[in-house]
Amino acid sequence: MKKLVWLISIAFASLGLFAQGVPEQTVAQKNAQVNIICGVPKAPPAIPILEMIETGAMDDVANLSFELWNTPEQLIAMVQGSDANMFALPLTIVSKLYNKGIPIEMTNVNTWGVIYFTTTDQNFTSWEDLKGKTIYIPLKSSPPDYLTQYFLTQAGLKIDKDVTIVYSTQTEIANLMSAGKITYATMIEPQVTQVQMKNKEVRAVFNFEEIWKERYGDTACLPNAGFGGRSSFIKANPELIARFESEYQKALEWSLAHPKEAGILAEKSLGINAKVIETALPKMGLRYMSAQEASPYLEKFYALLYSFNPTSIGGKIADPGMLYDPKI
Repeated sequence: MKKLVWLISIAFASLGLFAQGVPEQTVAQKNAQVNIICGVPKAPPAIPILEMIETGAMDDVANLSFELWNTPEQLIAMVQGSDANMFALPLTIVSKLYNKGIPIEMTNVNTWGVIYFTTTDQNFTSWEDLKGKTIYIPLKSSPPDYLTQYFLTQAGLKIDKDVTIVYSTQTEIANLMSAGKITYATMIEPQVTQVQMKNKEVRAVFNFEEIWKERYGDTACLPNAGFGGRSSFIKANPELIARFESEYQKALEWSLAHPKEAGILAEKSLGINAKVIETALPKMGLRYMSAQEASPYLEKFYALLYSFNPTSIGGKIADPGMLYDPKI
């Protein structure tokens, strides 16, 4: 009888240990998932990431999170560091990094157009009017920077001789323009909308994509930024990357269809006023295209910058290896 009681006790104890072990095993499995840490700015490419995190779109296969960068220098440090493995990348920056031998690949292009030249000068009508003026530009070495320089030189103006350029962060330029402390600035959305909501004197005089279409035709699109990652991470996780790209595209399309909800997400996670995001979303140039699909547009973009200033893209047009190809 004592032996029977002992066996029953052991059986129940075993069941208890098994029951206790189930959640521990589940936690262990979750902790064993791949970490996807995305380096993003307070800009359009970040919004789909916020939606993916909010809805747990990747929870069954990965732990998805983000870290913010505010300047190209911070982004480059992230890429050269060891924490983040996916990044929102200005197209000039990714080309420079790749041409320096840093193993990085673009997986998609998600931001098009989105760059505007703004002013409070009500008499301003042409680039030639900027002779002798000071222009503020965010994100040094990014597409907004080099394209502004290109349009200025096309107008016959020489940088540092006819025009002075001052670089600052997007936030600082928006604050200065809102307060009426600066007169001319290149800006991207949602900062343009944010500034115009605070200062009715601010005009978006030039839409860079419209200028681009004048050069290349009505079907041309001006690529600005996209997502990419470390080559080692991408090659080690092809199925995960395919899932990430699919979920990112769905989240991007959701954001466009739900600007109010996207604004609430952005305010919670990025500190940008929800109404600003809701109003600016249609002008943010968000559109998903895989890196391979975007290749013809990228070729025109890089060819123009190379002809203008080869150092703007790292001294040469990058080889096709910079664009992720899931078939390879």
